Amino acid sequence: MIQTSQSALSLLQQQSEKPILAKFVAPHCGGCNTLKPVLEQLARTHAEQLHLIEIDITEEPELAIELDVRSVPTVVLFQQEQEIGRLVGLQPKQHYTNLVQQVV
Repeated sequence: MIQTSQSALSLLQQQSEKPILAKFVAPHCGGCNTLKPVLEQLARTHAEQLHLIEIDITEEPELAIELDVRSVPTVVLFQQEQEIGRLVGLQPKQHYTNLVQQVV
C-alpha cells in the first residue's frame, strides 16, 4: 500500500491505466487498522490490475474536502479520474471484493 498526497493521486490518475483503490484514513481510526489487511489482500490478489493507496485525511484535508470524504475509513475506487464506487465505514469483506470486481 502506497501512502500518497493529493498531487501524487492526481498524477497516478492521469498516468495509470490501472484502477486506483484509495483508502482514506486517520491516525485515530480503529476501523482503518481493521480494514488494512483486507485491502492489502485484495491488492495482492489483483496486483497486476489495481493500485492500492492510502491517504491520511489529517495530512491531506483539502483532498478529503474535494472528494467529499466525511468519515473514515472511506474507500473510493477510481478508473482514471472517474469515481466508480465508494464504501464508507467498515464494511464486510465481500463489499470490498464486489467493489474491486467492477473493474478487474
